[in-house]
Amino acid sequence: MEALRFRLGTLPSAAHHTPGVDPEEAGRLLAACGDPGVDRAIRVLGETWQAAGLPPTGIDKPWTAGEAARLRSAGGVELLDTLDELVTGITRCRVLP
Repeated sequence: MEALRFRLGTLPSAAHHTPGVDPEEAGRLLAACGDPGVDRAIRVLGETWQAAGLPPTGIDKPWTAGEAARLRSAGGVELLDTLDELVTGITRCRVLP
């Protein structure tokens, strides 16, 4: 959920007020989905979080500006690709039976 909030926050303001994108609902959907791309993105996000030296217990709490900055620094462009995979995974997971 926090990764989705973070990524949506990097988009222009109109884009992160899009109806139908509730980060909490989407996070639960992604966690339960079983989509291989989503599972990989969650793993990469966790590895990046650890590489940034952030406490494991904080990944599912609202991220501070400092945590987000350390995460961006550790993850670079791959982090945005990973977060984008989570965002696009929402659509794939919604259409699964």
